[in-house]
Amino acid sequence: MTAHAEFSQVQQAPPDPILSIGIAYKNDKDPRKVNLSVGAYRSDEGKPYIFPVVKKAEEMIVANKTLDKEYAPIEGLADFNKGARGVLFGFDHPLVNDPRVVSAQTLSGTGALTIIASFLAKFRPAPIYVSNPTWGNHLQVFGTAGL
Repeated sequence: MTAHAEFSQVQQAPPDPILSIGIAYKNDKDPRKVNLSVGAYRSDEGKPYIFPVVKKAEEMIVANKTLDKEYAPIEGLADFNKGARGVLFGFDHPLVNDPRVVSAQTLSGTGALTIIASFLAKFRPAPIYVSNPTWGNHLQVFGTAGL
């Protein structure tokens, strides 16, 4: 049995409408065009724009010889999670250090949705509401979890 035959029953996901906007942008010859298809900054040449502060942070990480490559705890790095709560609530807000507030570091936005979808399906199986419009993967992530 070939690899192709093993997965022949898997349906291809529908194209993401957001990505078709990016393709239309690339095909548009108007020099005044602006790409609003995804949440990413681009240079005038259309390349990913890396903010100077991000470059500086990368340099600091690379230069830090005390960092290791150990696995992070399952909930993520405590300092990262605390910093995320600070960004969300304000660094001086009491909820940043409130033990009732739980944070988890995820791989990406879709990773975060997958984790919360699994959590909700297991501990609070109830209908959820998704904005319209929404990203193409949102309904599939929550639907796969049974929500």
